[in-house]
Amino acid sequence: VLVDYCLHGRSVTSIKNRLNSSPALYFLIKVGVICIIMQLIYDFFLLPDGRLDLFLCESGAFLAAQCLDFVGWSTDSWGRIIAVNGYKGVEIVNGCNGLTLMGIHCGFILAYGGKTKPKLWILFGGIFLIYLANIIRIMGFALINVYLPNHWITFHKFSAFIFLYPVMLGLWYLWTIKSDQDDILSSSRFSLV
Repeated sequence: VLVDYCLHGRSVTSIKNRLNSSPALYFLIKVGVICIIMQLIYDFFLLPDGRLDLFLCESGAFLAAQCLDFVGWSTDSWGRIIAVNGYKGVEIVNGCNGLTLMGIHCGFILAYGGKTKPKLWILFGGIFLIYLANIIRIMGFALINVYLPNHWITFHKFSAFIFLYPVMLGLWYLWTIKSDQDDILSSSRFSLV
């Protein structure tokens, strides 16, 4: 006989039923678990290896410099550093390479549900769009050093709100509309009881 374990007076079956009747809570738990797993993978495998962070930092700085050169600026990039010639350089460190937002984007898309093929398109397409938005952000870092160097710290602090979050939130909105998934807050499936 399988013993039904109790958690604070509720059986496992009761908790499963509660999660099924509250899709918003179930979604939040899935996002949390996915983000924890992704953080553990990053901390124990990707960060010690360093190649993914290095690629995102160096390629972001290089492509931002190339884009600025294309529109008429004279720039240089050396590894993680980008500079408009004659002005201070900007180093792209691991926390500013977009990887964290790519992970958060993946956690949302994986947890929300929907068909596999469209999910993969929005997952990898979203990673690519966040990467491109971060390149534009890096271009902004270099240009702030030219025009408003005294406000560089403020720009850095708020630049994700301007360049990255709108892209990520737009992708999430698109996925909730296109995923053929019932709305997690629909009145037909949601109950506070």
